[in-house]
Amino acid sequence: MNNKFYDVIVAKEYISRQNGKEEKKTAWNKIGRAWASQSGDSLSFELFMLPNQRYVVQLKDKYQQQEATEQQ
Repeated sequence: MNNKFYDVIVAKEYISRQNGKEEKKTAWNKIGRAWASQSGDSLSFELFMLPNQRYVVQLKDKYQQQEATEQQ
């Protein structure tokens, strides 16, 4: 079983003022994790949107799916 996963993060840029000077900053937030299927033809995301709720989204490569259909 493939246990390798990647963190899904989003960045939010904002401006902070300190001693009258503006400084651009970036806040990074982890919103879930992603992993590839064992066959490598899809990618799944587990998103932590709300407390105590998780959403899993699976994306498949349509190009590979079309090729497989055409070859049959």
